[in-house]
Amino acid sequence: MIVTILLVIVFLAVTLVLVREGLWSAMVIFLNLLAATTAATAWYPVVANFADGHLPTFTYLIDFLAWWGLFALVLLVMREVTDRLSRTKVKFVKQVELGGSALVGMMAGWLMVCFTAASLHTAAVPRDLVQPTPEATMFLGFAPDRKWLAWTRFSTEHGPFGRPGANRADVFDRDARFILAYGDRRAALEQAEGLRVNRE
Repeated sequence: MIVTILLVIVFLAVTLVLVREGLWSAMVIFLNLLAATTAATAWYPVVANFADGHLPTFTYLIDFLAWWGLFALVLLVMREVTDRLSRTKVKFVKQVELGGSALVGMMAGWLMVCFTAASLHTAAVPRDLVQPTPEATMFLGFAPDRKWLAWTRFSTEHGPFGRPGANRADVFDRDARFILAYGDRRAALEQAEGLRVNRE
């Protein structure tokens, strides 16, 4: 229930912010969010593995921090680039402006719900807090986490983040074990005495 409430708040907050921005700005922000969320999900393991090599006792925190840190960094860069390239807002007729900004706002809200839901699997929280069983679906059965993981898997294999001739090791979550692996990881965390791992 807590996760569902959190995701509803994310959806409403993002949608309302983008509706107030107007259609042109909302479309630019949506594209920025799509690029930042996809890049963060596809590349966070690289950042997390690097950080874990330098801070091994913080293993349970690093993935979540790398996920959101990379998202924030890419989004800031994308916003700076698009703000410089798009200095003039395109004006639309009032009906298109109102309806379009609401539609794009809801699309961006759903995008952030999917991204946030998937990120919760990497959080240092009890296993059952995210979902009671690995087979259960989040957010009233809509399963935004599974949809986001499928999108990222596709985008790293065939889509914008894929590389011609790339091997299967370059594909994000190629065996579709993300939810199970992080469920086991959260279960191990529940057995630990604290968030920090004793490496002695």
